Amino acid sequence: MPQDNTRISDSIKIPDEFVKLLIVSQSHLGGTSTNKSFARYLYGTRPRDRINIIDINATWEKLIIAARAFCGIKHPSSIAVVSTKTFGRKPVVKFCEAVGATPITGRFIPGSFTNSEVKRVYDPRVLIVSDTYADKQAILESQYCNLPTIAFVNTDNSLVGVDIAIPMNNRSPSAIAAGFFILSRLINYMKTGAELVRDMKEVELFLFRDSVELEQLVEEQLLETTDSILNVGKEGILSGIGTGNADEWNSF
Repeated sequence: MPQDNTRISDSIKIPDEFVKLLIVSQSHLGGTSTNKSFARYLYGTRPRDRINIIDINATWEKLIIAARAFCGIKHPSSIAVVSTKTFGRKPVVKFCEAVGATPITGRFIPGSFTNSEVKRVYDPRVLIVSDTYADKQAILESQYCNLPTIAFVNTDNSLVGVDIAIPMNNRSPSAIAAGFFILSRLINYMKTGAELVRDMKEVELFLFRDSVELEQLVEEQLLETTDSILNVGKEGILSGIGTGNADEWNSF
């Protein structure tokens, strides 16, 4: 039987906008260490600091597989998306708003999947986690429940209990935001045919910013607003001087 060498990623070509986003967000930069199970996702190693470079084509291929798995579930609300990291909360919430999944952010209460006595217990069909180390309790319970698990994994993360591993830098706020943003676009593209690269500025909605960054952004916006007002006022004065009636000026 002849082998089919067609890659999954060939079915949907990665847009240039997504390539730029992955690179700018440093999604392709892993850690300095790796494990054997992750070696197939590596493009190479950066000589100066021994940083492992993740193959963007491998990331794209796994994002497509994850999106297909998501679309195979009839009710998106039965898919739980977990992130215990602070900077992972906003991407998870925005992702769930975009695709209809159920977010579980902050501390993961042990027994949330397995103990009916827990105040809020979940019965998901699929689990998505942003980090196999930080979200290891959720992955452990998913194994007890035989839940298919999708995870964003870094070069040194364990793949135990993970069914679909998306190789990506999951320790950067911008990278994890880019990952969830692209995955949401793929899911909506497969479900409704929505354009993949429409309004790329929406990725900002997935990005976590701390209080210091927010203050800096507010200050920058205030400065830009003040400058624009001053420029408009200056142009108005100059245009008035240039077009004024000579008799009116002489009357003063």
